[in-house]
Amino acid sequence: MPTSLLTHGRVTWTNIVKPTQDDINGLSARYPQFHPLNLKDCLSELEFPKLDHHDDYLFMVVQMPVHDDKAQFSRPVEVDIFVARGTLVTSHSGQLPPLDDLFTQAQKDADARERLMGRGASPLLYHLLDAFIGYNFPLVQRLDHEIHHIEDNLFSNDTRHILNEIALVRRELIALRRILRPQLDVIASLATGNWPFIHDDLTLYWGDINDRLKQTQSMLDEHIEVVDGLSDTIDTLASHRIDEVVRVLTIITVLTLPLTLLSTIFSMNVVLPFKEHPASFYVVIAFGVALTAALVWYLRQRRWL
Repeated sequence: MPTSLLTHGRVTWTNIVKPTQDDINGLSARYPQFHPLNLKDCLSELEFPKLDHHDDYLFMVVQMPVHDDKAQFSRPVEVDIFVARGTLVTSHSGQLPPLDDLFTQAQKDADARERLMGRGASPLLYHLLDAFIGYNFPLVQRLDHEIHHIEDNLFSNDTRHILNEIALVRRELIALRRILRPQLDVIASLATGNWPFIHDDLTLYWGDINDRLKQTQSMLDEHIEVVDGLSDTIDTLASHRIDEVVRVLTIITVLTLPLTLLSTIFSMNVVLPFKEHPASFYVVIAFGVALTAALVWYLRQRRWL
């Protein structure tokens, strides 16, 4: 796709969506100081999050989670960022709503353009990362609501549905944690680094982003612990219900044993005493009932029933 350039004052924001080799060649010609390896990373589908610092620019690889409604979990979406004095370059697949929204605002709204780009490229980078971190909170809040829903329905009889919900929530939590955790080192490097083209007065802002990212990570860790506890609880409940079913079936089987035994004996092809007696049927039934009653009494005495 064509490269979009947005200039305001002394700041130029170059936004590349679905970069091709021609886009990267054009970027290299426009900014010859960008290292070829960093430019090559822009063509890779997924790179591990990192921050490379050079004499006159920074190169960042940042990943953010984007929820896949069809697959029902979040996938990592990468954005490659170059930041230099008066220059910000973003290269991505076009699947990051906060980045697209921010660029559209800066294009269409003069006030937004001044707010985002009026102070320089590094404050623009802050607004971009701030939007990324803010985009994560609704994902975590949605999971929080789903966990509360599971807790409210934990003791319902629909165990299979609850187990499925727990599995989906756990998978989403693990995916979010796996995506966000590597970003901590990148943001921490911004907060502790000292580069001439990054505003010194942004140190507190980088620290704020780092704290919010840590808070999100902590919330995910807590949610995973809660979900593990809910999973153990539902497993215990399911096991208890299975034990109850097995107990009832076992009792029924045991109680029918006397009648089964008598019917087996009297079906044998041998001469049995009293077989021809006119009341033999009733005697057998009475004897079977008596044995069953005795068995019930014994089980109750043993507190097995």
